[in-house]
Amino acid sequence: MEQGYGATTNDDPEAKYNIHFSNQSVRAAFVRKVFMLVTIMFGITAAFCVIPMASPPFREWVYNNFWVYLIAIIVFLVVSIALSCCGNLRRTFPTNIILLTIFTLSAATMTMFITACYTVYSVLICLCITTVCSGSVVIFAMKTKSDLTSKIGIMFMLSMVLFSFGMFALIFTLAFKWYFLYSVYSGLAALLMMFYLAIDVQLLMGGRKYELSPEDYIFAAMEIFLDILNIFLMLLNIFGRGR
Repeated sequence: MEQGYGATTNDDPEAKYNIHFSNQSVRAAFVRKVFMLVTIMFGITAAFCVIPMASPPFREWVYNNFWVYLIAIIVFLVVSIALSCCGNLRRTFPTNIILLTIFTLSAATMTMFITACYTVYSVLICLCITTVCSGSVVIFAMKTKSDLTSKIGIMFMLSMVLFSFGMFALIFTLAFKWYFLYSVYSGLAALLMMFYLAIDVQLLMGGRKYELSPEDYIFAAMEIFLDILNIFLMLLNIFGRGR
Protein backbone atom coordinates (compact mmCIF):
# COMPACT_ATOMS: atom_id res chain seq x y z
CA MET A 1 0.00 0.00 0.00
CA GLU A 2 1.26 3.47 -0.79
CA GLN A 3 0.04 7.05 -0.57
CA GLY A 4 -1.86 8.35 -3.55
CA TYR A 5 0.05 10.05 -6.30
CA GLY A 6 -0.35 13.76 -6.88
CA ALA A 7 0.14 15.96 -9.89
CA THR A 8 3.45 15.85 -11.72
CA THR A 9 5.93 18.69 -11.20
CA ASN A 10 6.67 18.90 -14.94
CA ASP A 11 5.76 22.36 -16.29
CA ASP A 12 4.83 21.02 -19.72
CA PRO A 13 1.00 20.68 -19.85
CA GLU A 14 1.24 18.02 -22.57
CA ALA A 15 3.68 15.99 -20.45
CA LYS A 16 1.32 16.26 -17.50
CA TYR A 17 -1.52 15.00 -19.65
CA ASN A 18 0.52 12.09 -20.98
CA ILE A 19 1.65 11.05 -17.51
CA HIS A 20 -1.91 11.26 -16.17
CA PHE A 21 -3.20 9.25 -19.13
CA SER A 22 -0.50 6.64 -18.56
CA ASN A 23 -1.36 6.37 -14.86
CA GLN A 24 -5.04 5.99 -15.66
CA SER A 25 -4.33 3.27 -18.23
CA VAL A 26 -2.14 1.32 -15.80
CA ARG A 27 -4.75 1.65 -13.04
CA ALA A 28 -7.57 0.53 -15.36
CA ALA A 29 -5.59 -2.54 -16.44
CA PHE A 30 -4.82 -3.24 -12.78
CA VAL A 31 -8.51 -3.10 -11.85
CA ARG A 32 -9.50 -5.39 -14.72
CA LYS A 33 -6.84 -7.92 -13.78
CA VAL A 34 -7.91 -7.98 -10.14
CA PHE A 35 -11.61 -8.43 -10.86
CA MET A 36 -10.80 -11.12 -13.43
CA LEU A 37 -8.80 -13.01 -10.79
CA VAL A 38 -11.58 -12.59 -8.22
CA THR A 39 -14.13 -13.94 -10.71
CA ILE A 40 -11.96 -16.99 -11.39
CA MET A 41 -11.45 -17.57 -7.66
CA PHE A 42 -15.17 -17.50 -6.97
CA GLY A 43 -15.82 -19.71 -9.99
CA ILE A 44 -13.51 -22.36 -8.52
CA THR A 45 -15.09 -21.98 -5.08
CA ALA A 46 -18.60 -22.31 -6.51
CA ALA A 47 -17.59 -25.43 -8.46
CA PHE A 48 -16.25 -27.03 -5.27
CA CYS A 49 -19.47 -26.23 -3.38
CA VAL A 50 -21.71 -27.65 -6.09
CA ILE A 51 -20.09 -31.11 -5.93
CA PRO A 52 -21.48 -32.22 -2.51
CA MET A 53 -24.84 -30.65 -3.35
CA ALA A 54 -25.13 -32.65 -6.56
CA SER A 55 -23.61 -35.89 -5.25
CA PRO A 56 -25.00 -37.36 -2.00
CA PRO A 57 -22.21 -39.99 -1.82
CA PHE A 58 -19.58 -37.28 -1.99
CA ARG A 59 -21.46 -35.32 0.68
CA GLU A 60 -21.20 -38.36 2.95
CA TRP A 61 -17.49 -38.49 2.21
CA VAL A 62 -17.24 -34.84 3.27
CA TYR A 63 -19.00 -35.62 6.56
CA ASN A 64 -16.65 -38.52 7.28
CA ASN A 65 -13.37 -36.82 6.39
CA PHE A 66 -13.17 -33.76 8.61
CA TRP A 67 -9.38 -34.03 8.63
CA VAL A 68 -9.31 -32.67 5.07
CA TYR A 69 -11.03 -29.53 6.35
CA LEU A 70 -8.39 -29.11 9.06
CA ILE A 71 -5.57 -29.48 6.52
CA ALA A 72 -7.27 -26.90 4.28
CA ILE A 73 -7.42 -24.44 7.20
CA ILE A 74 -3.70 -24.86 7.92
CA VAL A 75 -2.73 -24.43 4.26
CA PHE A 76 -5.07 -21.44 3.95
CA LEU A 77 -3.55 -19.68 6.96
CA VAL A 78 0.06 -20.36 5.93
CA VAL A 79 -0.41 -19.13 2.36
CA SER A 80 -2.49 -16.12 3.48
CA ILE A 81 0.25 -15.01 5.86
CA ALA A 82 2.92 -15.57 3.21
CA LEU A 83 1.07 -13.49 0.60
CA SER A 84 0.20 -10.75 3.08
CA CYS A 85 3.60 -10.36 4.73
CA CYS A 86 6.08 -11.22 1.97
CA GLY A 87 6.00 -8.63 -0.80
CA ASN A 88 8.53 -10.51 -2.92
CA LEU A 89 6.37 -13.64 -2.98
CA ARG A 90 3.21 -11.89 -4.14
CA ARG A 91 5.06 -9.79 -6.74
CA THR A 92 7.24 -12.51 -8.30
CA PHE A 93 5.80 -14.43 -11.24
CA PRO A 94 4.99 -17.35 -11.36
CA THR A 95 5.40 -17.85 -7.59
CA ASN A 96 2.54 -15.45 -6.88
CA ILE A 97 0.17 -17.28 -9.23
CA ILE A 98 1.09 -20.65 -7.74
CA LEU A 99 0.51 -19.38 -4.19
CA LEU A 100 -2.77 -17.73 -5.20
CA THR A 101 -3.91 -21.02 -6.76
CA ILE A 102 -3.09 -22.91 -3.54
CA PHE A 103 -4.85 -20.21 -1.54
CA THR A 104 -7.96 -20.46 -3.74
CA LEU A 105 -8.08 -24.26 -3.59
CA SER A 106 -7.73 -24.30 0.19
CA ALA A 107 -10.42 -21.60 0.60
CA ALA A 108 -12.70 -23.47 -1.82
CA THR A 109 -12.20 -26.70 0.13
CA MET A 110 -13.03 -24.98 3.42
CA THR A 111 -16.14 -23.40 1.91
CA MET A 112 -17.20 -26.73 0.43
CA PHE A 113 -17.06 -28.42 3.83
CA ILE A 114 -19.03 -25.58 5.43
CA THR A 115 -21.78 -25.35 2.80
CA ALA A 116 -22.18 -29.14 2.81
CA CYS A 117 -23.67 -28.79 6.30
CA TYR A 118 -26.51 -26.56 5.05
CA THR A 119 -29.47 -27.04 2.76
CA VAL A 120 -29.16 -26.05 -0.88
CA TYR A 121 -31.91 -23.44 -0.56
CA SER A 122 -30.31 -21.66 2.40
CA VAL A 123 -26.95 -21.59 0.60
CA LEU A 124 -28.55 -20.12 -2.53
CA ILE A 125 -30.44 -17.51 -0.50
CA CYS A 126 -27.25 -16.40 1.28
CA LEU A 127 -25.45 -16.36 -2.07
CA CYS A 128 -28.10 -14.03 -3.54
CA ILE A 129 -27.99 -11.73 -0.51
CA THR A 130 -24.18 -11.64 -0.66
CA THR A 131 -24.22 -10.83 -4.37
CA VAL A 132 -26.65 -7.93 -3.91
CA CYS A 133 -24.85 -6.54 -0.85
CA SER A 134 -21.37 -6.87 -2.38
CA GLY A 135 -22.45 -5.34 -5.68
CA SER A 136 -24.05 -2.40 -3.86
CA VAL A 137 -20.94 -1.84 -1.73
CA VAL A 138 -18.63 -1.95 -4.76
CA ILE A 139 -20.76 0.59 -6.65
CA PHE A 140 -20.95 2.84 -3.58
CA ALA A 141 -17.19 2.71 -3.04
CA MET A 142 -16.54 3.59 -6.69
CA LYS A 143 -19.04 6.47 -6.83
CA THR A 144 -18.74 8.12 -3.41
CA LYS A 145 -16.48 11.14 -2.94
CA SER A 146 -15.69 10.11 0.64
CA ASP A 147 -12.17 8.81 1.18
CA LEU A 148 -12.75 5.56 3.06
CA THR A 149 -9.06 4.60 2.91
CA SER A 150 -8.34 7.20 5.59
CA LYS A 151 -10.57 5.24 8.01
CA ILE A 152 -8.36 2.14 8.14
CA GLY A 153 -7.30 2.91 11.72
CA ILE A 154 -10.91 3.16 12.86
CA MET A 155 -11.73 -0.12 11.14
CA PHE A 156 -8.84 -1.82 12.93
CA MET A 157 -10.17 -0.68 16.31
CA LEU A 158 -13.67 -1.86 15.42
CA SER A 159 -12.20 -5.21 14.38
CA MET A 160 -10.53 -5.59 17.78
CA VAL A 161 -13.79 -4.75 19.54
CA LEU A 162 -15.66 -7.27 17.41
CA PHE A 163 -12.98 -9.89 18.07
CA SER A 164 -13.39 -9.39 21.83
CA PHE A 165 -17.16 -9.63 21.51
CA GLY A 166 -16.76 -12.79 19.46
CA MET A 167 -14.68 -14.43 22.16
CA PHE A 168 -17.29 -13.64 24.83
CA ALA A 169 -20.08 -14.74 22.49
CA LEU A 170 -18.32 -18.08 21.99
CA ILE A 171 -17.89 -18.59 25.73
CA PHE A 172 -21.51 -17.73 26.55
CA THR A 173 -22.77 -19.83 23.64
CA LEU A 174 -20.89 -22.89 24.85
CA ALA A 175 -21.56 -22.35 28.55
CA PHE A 176 -25.15 -21.08 28.57
CA LYS A 177 -26.43 -22.01 25.09
CA TRP A 178 -27.02 -18.36 24.20
CA TYR A 179 -27.00 -19.05 20.47
CA PHE A 180 -28.49 -15.66 19.63
CA LEU A 181 -25.17 -14.06 20.58
CA TYR A 182 -23.48 -15.95 17.76
CA SER A 183 -26.09 -14.61 15.32
CA VAL A 184 -25.49 -11.08 16.60
CA TYR A 185 -21.74 -11.55 16.16
CA SER A 186 -22.22 -12.90 12.62
CA GLY A 187 -24.40 -9.92 11.68
CA LEU A 188 -21.89 -7.40 13.01
CA ALA A 189 -19.03 -9.26 11.30
CA ALA A 190 -20.90 -9.19 7.97
CA LEU A 191 -21.36 -5.42 8.29
CA LEU A 192 -17.68 -4.97 9.15
CA MET A 193 -16.67 -7.02 6.11
CA MET A 194 -18.83 -4.80 3.92
CA PHE A 195 -16.93 -1.75 5.20
CA TYR A 196 -13.65 -3.53 4.54
CA LEU A 197 -14.84 -4.37 1.03
CA ALA A 198 -15.58 -0.69 0.37
CA ILE A 199 -12.12 0.29 1.61
CA ASP A 200 -10.39 -2.39 -0.44
CA VAL A 201 -12.26 -1.31 -3.58
CA GLN A 202 -11.08 2.27 -3.10
CA LEU A 203 -7.52 1.05 -2.47
CA LEU A 204 -7.84 -0.81 -5.76
CA MET A 205 -9.31 2.09 -7.73
CA GLY A 206 -6.67 4.57 -6.52
CA GLY A 207 -6.86 8.35 -6.36
CA ARG A 208 -7.39 8.38 -2.58
CA LYS A 209 -5.12 9.01 0.40
CA TYR A 210 -3.88 5.43 0.17
CA GLU A 211 -3.86 3.12 -2.82
CA LEU A 212 -2.48 -0.25 -3.84
CA SER A 213 0.42 -0.51 -6.24
CA PRO A 214 -0.43 -2.15 -9.60
CA GLU A 215 2.24 -4.73 -8.74
CA ASP A 216 0.06 -5.95 -5.86
CA TYR A 217 -2.71 -7.42 -8.02
CA ILE A 218 -2.40 -10.77 -6.19
CA PHE A 219 -2.82 -9.13 -2.80
CA ALA A 220 -5.74 -7.02 -4.03
CA ALA A 221 -7.54 -10.06 -5.46
CA MET A 222 -6.98 -12.00 -2.26
CA GLU A 223 -8.36 -9.20 -0.07
CA ILE A 224 -11.50 -8.60 -2.13
CA PHE A 225 -12.11 -12.35 -2.40
CA LEU A 226 -11.83 -12.74 1.39
CA ASP A 227 -14.12 -9.77 2.05
CA ILE A 228 -16.93 -11.19 -0.09
CA LEU A 229 -16.38 -14.77 1.09
CA ASN A 230 -16.54 -13.71 4.73
CA ILE A 231 -19.78 -11.80 4.08
CA PHE A 232 -21.25 -14.97 2.59
CA LEU A 233 -20.12 -17.19 5.48
CA MET A 234 -21.39 -14.76 8.12
CA LEU A 235 -24.78 -14.55 6.40
CA LEU A 236 -24.81 -18.34 6.23
CA ASN A 237 -24.36 -18.45 9.99
CA ILE A 238 -27.47 -16.28 10.36
CA PHE A 239 -29.81 -17.57 7.67
CA GLY A 240 -28.43 -21.02 6.92
CA ARG A 241 -30.44 -24.09 7.81
CA GLY A 242 -28.71 -27.36 8.62
CA ARG A 243 -29.41 -30.53 6.71
